[in-house]
Amino acid sequence: MRINSLTIKNFRCYYGENKISFNSDGKITLIYGDSGYGKSSFLQFFNWMFYDKPNFGDKDDKPLYNISAFKEKKLNDILEVSGIIDFEHLGIKYNLIKKLDFKIGLKEKSTLVVGRDLRLSVLNNDNWEPYKGDIANKINNIMPIGLSSYFLLDGEKARDIVLDAKNLKKAIYSLFEIDAYEKAIKHLGSSHQKKSVIGYFNGLMTSQMTVTSNNMSAAEMQEHLEDLFDEIEGMKEERRDIIAKIDAFNARREEIFKTLGETNNKSNLNQIIKQDKQFISDYQVKIRGYKRKIGELFYKNYPSLILSNVTSNSSTILRRKNADIASNYKNVFENLKKDLLKEVIDKNICICGRELDEKSINHINSIINVMPPDSYAYQFGQFVSKSKKQIQVAKTSVLDYDKYLSCISQYEQKISICEDDIHEKEETLKRLDAAKTLVDELENIKIELEGLNRRKSGLEGTIAQKKQVYELASKKLKDLQKNDKVAKEYGSKIDFFQRAHDILVEAKDSMEIRVKEVLNRCVRDVFKKLSTQKDLDPDTIQFINDDFSLRTTYLSGGQLAVDEYSYVIGLIKALQECQAGNNENPIIVDAPFAFTGNAQSEHIFKTIPTIAKQTIFLTLDLNKIKNLLSDQSLYEFYVIKNETQSKARIERGHINDIKL
Repeated sequence: MRINSLTIKNFRCYYGENKISFNSDGKITLIYGDSGYGKSSFLQFFNWMFYDKPNFGDKDDKPLYNISAFKEKKLNDILEVSGIIDFEHLGIKYNLIKKLDFKIGLKEKSTLVVGRDLRLSVLNNDNWEPYKGDIANKINNIMPIGLSSYFLLDGEKARDIVLDAKNLKKAIYSLFEIDAYEKAIKHLGSSHQKKSVIGYFNGLMTSQMTVTSNNMSAAEMQEHLEDLFDEIEGMKEERRDIIAKIDAFNARREEIFKTLGETNNKSNLNQIIKQDKQFISDYQVKIRGYKRKIGELFYKNYPSLILSNVTSNSSTILRRKNADIASNYKNVFENLKKDLLKEVIDKNICICGRELDEKSINHINSIINVMPPDSYAYQFGQFVSKSKKQIQVAKTSVLDYDKYLSCISQYEQKISICEDDIHEKEETLKRLDAAKTLVDELENIKIELEGLNRRKSGLEGTIAQKKQVYELASKKLKDLQKNDKVAKEYGSKIDFFQRAHDILVEAKDSMEIRVKEVLNRCVRDVFKKLSTQKDLDPDTIQFINDDFSLRTTYLSGGQLAVDEYSYVIGLIKALQECQAGNNENPIIVDAPFAFTGNAQSEHIFKTIPTIAKQTIFLTLDLNKIKNLLSDQSLYEFYVIKNETQSKARIERGHINDIKL
């Protein structure tokens, strides 16, 4: 999917109709807005349009419609909240329209929805035609809801989506078309799945068998096995969910233990922050020193460099004027004696053509009074020689300019590293300051784990018992089938579908392993570009877990954000490398630099558009990327302007209008 444009009308804080076009040729669309101006609402607009599931948080009780527009309406008037998104997918253009009509009541709570409209149109031969299928399914196939929290990312809630392995795995299966194998495998099924091919033939077979065991027919035994199989599979699914919760609680417990263990290091962290700040101060002093040297270099040598340019341009003029004088006063000019200087005084014009001022006249007269016949030529030659030396010195000195600039760049880089380190340490200190509440959380986790482990143990015991019964019943049924003519007739058909089932399982497992390897490699490649950690070897890290979720190491804020972006960008890169059909999803991020330092933020800003076809950032923190904002080829800029909390508008802007 690539979004071309959208219209947002009376949605939350957005007053009236707002239109915005998006770039999809590698530039980032940068949308700037102050705190509370509507960046989060803009992100949730996409969730509302695509999935009808905007998430404003549990404490947010504001209505979906715009309050200012509501106040302008009269009782029983209709207030329209709507959106239009024009987008492309696999070369096909779509137009999605969604609208809610609210009937104005006496109060906000009595203002209710009285009309709904959802339409998806497809451009076919320059004509827009309505999409006749299920719109929600179509959108979900284009951009699966399981990946929506990654592609529609809230930078401040990155941690919340790391462990959502269940939905994520479904989305990965869909994107890489592994689900096609899974659907085919499920369709073929097994002998104990009623609504499957193998189950169907198995049912036909047992229904026609006449043999019995313990007063049960083969068909009754088959039905009993099917019910038992479903029951065991249901308990296995419940056990998997419990194990996932146990793993999440254990990971959180380890993080708490680590945090509580670090509380003793607060003084060390504060000392490191203090040391980093001192380093920054020292580096800034050195940078100012080098800038002063550049200034001195400029003012000291600039006149001579100008003289070099001027003398080069003037020499042609001087030669021409000298030639004129030489033709008229050949003898005098050739000897350059006193008579020439006297004639210059008489004519009041220098040989270069300019009129003499009083100072020049006095200077020439003083020379005439004391000079021997050839001293003018000597003095002129000395002046030229001296000027040439000054020009040469100036040209040589200018070479120091690049050296000074290089030193400044090195110290600025060191400052950026120190700032990132300070940011990381401050994030750690915030977590340490919250350690008082962690003890209570740890106790709650202990209670939860005890309950979950009891449920898990109980399930495992029940599963073991049921499996034992299942295996005995299955063996009895197979014994009956060995000597039955009907079973032999159907056996070859069932064996054929079983072999097909096994081949598909093998192909699916192979595809899953390949996707996991490619995804892990792509995430690692992106991580190398984004991370600022010097003491970490990414080649030794397994980024992708077996369930396709991101590694759960619970790093500090900045590095966790880097992991998140590495996964999102790596996912797009992996789709491209696997040549999957769906490989152009946009990345829309609210607060992209919430937990990253300057260097990390710059790496993210520069790396994402090299892989993603479309990137949209909603941010108020431009200072972290200010070094890149001078290059306007990297981004397009929009500003959210907000007269009041409920009168936001989006307009194209210019970075120079923002005070950094």
